[in-house]
Amino acid sequence: MSDVLATATTVVSLLLAVIALIASARDRAPDQVQFAGTVVVNVVAVLLLAAAVVTWVGGTGPREVATFVGYGLTLALLPAGAWIVGKMEPTRFGSLIVGVAALIMPVLVLRMGQVWGA
Repeated sequence: MSDVLATATTVVSLLLAVIALIASARDRAPDQVQFAGTVVVNVVAVLLLAAAVVTWVGGTGPREVATFVGYGLTLALLPAGAWIVGKMEPTRFGSLIVGVAALIMPVLVLRMGQVWGA
């Protein structure tokens, strides 16, 4: 796995979490800034997964394949799912959903690195 992309995913998702949780504290529904943030987090996460797959094909792979695939699917689908559910709740709780999902992303990245054996 790429350390640079793992760090980028963590930083971008924590930034989105701060933005969304502040919006929730200010009683604001999810807006275009949060949407752009979820898109950026999703793109960086997919790039991280693509780099992991390339490394895996090159010979080095995860120690626990099923666990890694489960974390990878969650990493790829969580930002988009959070945005959809957040928009379905057009209150401060929609922003809270996006913020909490963004807080889960660094945990997924950390666990993927641990399963990979880094």
